Amino acid sequence: MSENISRRNMLKAGMAVAAAGAASALPSVARAKSKAKYRWRMQTHWPTGVGYYKDVYVRFTERVRAATDGEVDITPLPPGAIVPTKDVFEAVGRGLFEIALLWPAYWIGQVPVAGHINGQLFSWETVAEMYAYFYDMGAIDIFRDAYGEQGVQFVAPLPCTGLALYSRKAIRTLDDFKGFKVRSTGIAAQVFQKAGATPVFFPGAEVYQALQTGVCDGAHWGGVSTAWDMKFQEVTDYISMPYLAEVNNGEIFMNKKKWDELPADIKAIIEECVTSAGIDFLRWSGYHDIICLEKFQKEKMGELCYMDADSVAQMRKFSIEVVDEYSKKDPKYCAKAGELLKDMLKMAGRI
Repeated sequence: MSENISRRNMLKAGMAVAAAGAASALPSVARAKSKAKYRWRMQTHWPTGVGYYKDVYVRFTERVRAATDGEVDITPLPPGAIVPTKDVFEAVGRGLFEIALLWPAYWIGQVPVAGHINGQLFSWETVAEMYAYFYDMGAIDIFRDAYGEQGVQFVAPLPCTGLALYSRKAIRTLDDFKGFKVRSTGIAAQVFQKAGATPVFFPGAEVYQALQTGVCDGAHWGGVSTAWDMKFQEVTDYISMPYLAEVNNGEIFMNKKKWDELPADIKAIIEECVTSAGIDFLRWSGYHDIICLEKFQKEKMGELCYMDADSVAQMRKFSIEVVDEYSKKDPKYCAKAGELLKDMLKMAGRI
């Protein structure tokens, strides 16, 4: 990258990269490291062996380094490298390290509105709806205010394709959820509970064995392909359809003090790089979902098991009930985010 390229031009380049998905190779980091002005550590919950660890997570840090011409140097670290996953939000807020890529459902005990960042079951049906909810309807401001109280800057959502339930048992009606032990987190777990299932939780590294031994009957870990990289297909016979959610979000957040100290152009570049990472994640998961669904049926002899329309409608109703319950618990943030979501679903004719 030429030394005489201005940061303004780099910002434009970063925005172009976001729009295009940034599929091209990124430059060597050796020279960039020598002139880094900001050196940050980053942690995720994604295991190092999954395909999207490098293609999305590591690539995000490379893109930031390239787009800032080496001024921002982020070291991507694996789960547990600094703190356990459950402690990452608090650790970033305290400034123990600077930035993270995580799953919002982990923090709903501290920040209940984080569940709305993930997305609710059977709500958004397209990525466009999700982005409209965040940016056109203003939900992102609610999330940033809530995270800000904890010393954390919510940067942007990191969308992935549909939330897929892998299962040892066929789920066709609500009755099939009775006694069904499902590994789930956050608000989704409470929707399952309303349907008659028994939510259980295990760290990601333990889910395979839990499914294999029957300690749980089903589990979700993002989309079909993200769960495939966790080997769920080896210990299940069904993937439930339709997806529990057509879009589900991870997130990238930062220490708020560090964020506030950044110049405006660096902030803009980082936001655009997160958007690009979201495109990477959608691209990776969407393409691999197609491949994995075909393999599941043809090679693993698994079945795509469809819930009937009445059961889907009832699950959406349960989802909204949980949204309303959170709105009562947290009128400052959840109530606002919940009303925006219901406004969108009313416009779309789904409630």
